[in-house]
Amino acid sequence: MTSALSRQFYNTVPPEVARGILEGDRLRIHAAKVSVILEADGTTGFAIDAPNRDGRPAEWEKMTRKICRILKHEVDRLQPETKHLLAALAQITPAEPFFLFRIETWLSMQDDGGSWWEVPAVLSLVAISLPDVVAAAKRTKKKVLKEVCKL
Repeated sequence: MTSALSRQFYNTVPPEVARGILEGDRLRIHAAKVSVILEADGTTGFAIDAPNRDGRPAEWEKMTRKICRILKHEVDRLQPETKHLLAALAQITPAEPFFLFRIETWLSMQDDGGSWWEVPAVLSLVAISLPDVVAAAKRTKKKVLKEVCKL
């Protein structure tokens, strides 16, 4: 970032956040999760949830939407057998959505002033036992990392 852009950025965040960035703390920037839900009519589907914008910049919302589209694409690629199994599991726990996995983006500053992005995936115990879901989470991580590194 140029110094003018850096000053503009640091003026938009609270002082403790700016100090944390300069000290190398990691900041969670984006998060989105995938769950299997049971609809009122008995059908199942996937829900992709992300935090509300709540005053965050338009760029944040744009990237969050991209991340959600990547999640949707990867969930759509799941094998029919996996989808049927997940639907059966959702039938067993109808009161609440059945969590599959969450993708987060974390940003920190390197010693040379450059940015460092990390994209972890957190999978549920059931999801981690399904190779198709694990593969989808890995593909999602790679695609999301590619997108945030463009920032």
